[in-house]
Amino acid sequence: MFDINTIVRENIKSLQSYKVWRDDYLDNNEAVFLDNCENNFGSPLGLGYERYPSSSQSKVKEAIANYKNINSNQVTIGNGSDELIDLLIRCFCEPKEDNILVCEPTFGMFKVYAQLNNVNVLNAPLVKETFLFDEQQILKAVATHTKLIFICSPNNPTGTSISIEQLRTIASNFNGIVVVDEAYIDFSEKQSAVNLIAEYSNVLVLQTFSKAWGLAALRVGVAYGNPSIIEVLNKVRPPFNINSNSQELILNALKKSSIKDTLVESILKQKIYLENELQQLSFVKNITESDANFLLIEVTNAKQICDYLLEKNILISNRSSLLNCENRIRISVGTEKENKQLITLLKQYN
Repeated sequence: MFDINTIVRENIKSLQSYKVWRDDYLDNNEAVFLDNCENNFGSPLGLGYERYPSSSQSKVKEAIANYKNINSNQVTIGNGSDELIDLLIRCFCEPKEDNILVCEPTFGMFKVYAQLNNVNVLNAPLVKETFLFDEQQILKAVATHTKLIFICSPNNPTGTSISIEQLRTIASNFNGIVVVDEAYIDFSEKQSAVNLIAEYSNVLVLQTFSKAWGLAALRVGVAYGNPSIIEVLNKVRPPFNINSNSQELILNALKKSSIKDTLVESILKQKIYLENELQQLSFVKNITESDANFLLIEVTNAKQICDYLLEKNILISNRSSLLNCENRIRISVGTEKENKQLITLLKQYN
């Protein structure tokens, strides 16, 4: 049975979180706020911006929890998923002693935040060529001081996914936290790992409003997990990490989730078009099957193609420097107009 107290850093256990008492009075029109040294006269932008945002973020958490059909104590919010990745490593990994495990090629920020926190990184590579996950290789790669396994699914940059059955195997045989980064899950037909958090207390799922919701400018990421993990993250996260405007706009967006669904449908339709057109180009050798809103494409000369498109003011991503990704480019699915412009130029290059 997983016990979170066995992996939390000792200094985090004894940490007293920063309390913001005013959250209980934010909706009280008669309350006078003289507690946080703010500029009560207002701002160059007028009244309303002078106040710190809600620290508890209770309204947003409750709205997100209702949308996901879970409890609000299973939710915490980060300034993008990046902040949540950083918090997880800081909470559970002792510098110079513990390590995290990743499956390369994958999202680079897992390794960046581990290095920033002086934590070692182990690797259980995806299967070469297919870029599929191998749960047995992942478990074999676990070492004595492995506290966190980071699994990006659908994975960036490959678009490949891990199955729920594979996650069950990993979670059942690992005495640490299995972190499933589902930034692109809305584009996939695969089942979300959020369905596992009630069953496995050591599964934590990261999602974001940056991709399918189209709200990257707001910088809002969400962690779903057992209340015991969420409680630890809430102790460490900065009290005002999500600004007032972002909180309000997320509440508004959740009321319009059908629009998000329509946008996803449009993206997936364009993805089919893009893949069909790319397969007809002579320099395209292979396209990895993708559950995300992008395609990883093996080409004859990645740098040459990227440079050619850049001259035409079209930016794509050369992923050749990543493990087993030589001469592979990643192309995000754009609008119909953008995709047709891209294909026209690639046909001219061809």
